[in-house]
Amino acid sequence: MSEAPVTTQRRGKVALVTLNRPADRNPLDRQTASGLVAAFSDAFADDAVRAVAVTGAGDAFCAGGDLRQMAQLGSMEPEQAWAWPSAIVELHQMMLTAPKPVVAAVNGPAFAGGMGLAAICDVVLATRRARFALPEVKVGLFPMIVVAHLVRSVPRKLLMEMMFTGDPISAEEAQQAGFVRHVYDDTEAMMAAVVEYGERFSRASPQAVRLGRRAFTLLAEMPASQALDAAQLLNVPFFLGPDLAEGAAAFLEKRRPSWIEGQ
Repeated sequence: MSEAPVTTQRRGKVALVTLNRPADRNPLDRQTASGLVAAFSDAFADDAVRAVAVTGAGDAFCAGGDLRQMAQLGSMEPEQAWAWPSAIVELHQMMLTAPKPVVAAVNGPAFAGGMGLAAICDVVLATRRARFALPEVKVGLFPMIVVAHLVRSVPRKLLMEMMFTGDPISAEEAQQAGFVRHVYDDTEAMMAAVVEYGERFSRASPQAVRLGRRAFTLLAEMPASQALDAAQLLNVPFFLGPDLAEGAAAFLEKRRPSWIEGQ
């Protein structure tokens, strides 16, 4: 493979991460997943980056697993087959504790692991060319790993239908289901929206976003009574941190807050 499977460039305050195997419709294999983990890690560590976006080169977002590689799984030892998707699992695990908002800019088909990649993002944007599908059953598989995030992002009955039929839904249907936030006429309009999202996120307290995103993941998994107790405790870093003092002062003084990056 002559070119890197994943590339990164800056778009305003956004680190735009691009799956870069357009001839193969950007499959999500171990190498690509490892590239995404590295790219996200670098973006999360860069104080100048306020949000991360992921998209696909060419006319597809991500076609899912590389079937040429997966066809070889039957000849592996059980331990090797178990370890094969480790990088993809690591990518999904990473998003549970991501310190910055992550946006999916879906420019075409997002199938199987590609739909899972969109699901691990906080905001999903799509063009009218986008399609979402979980076609694993059509090749003798089931969308195991992506279920962990999709079951929290897609209505249960719709998800079951998609998993058991493998049939795609349109960007508009995904928007009606609440999976996609906005649908755009073309990629240019969607990418302009990605930059705008970066600007909008940059007006928020970095501390509030970093700690709040982690807290949300924790609280969403708890029963309500436990979540309320945990929320009271999780409030303390906000109350005692510098961003609340600056945000309140800026509000009272009718000015924009001056956040300290990298706290």
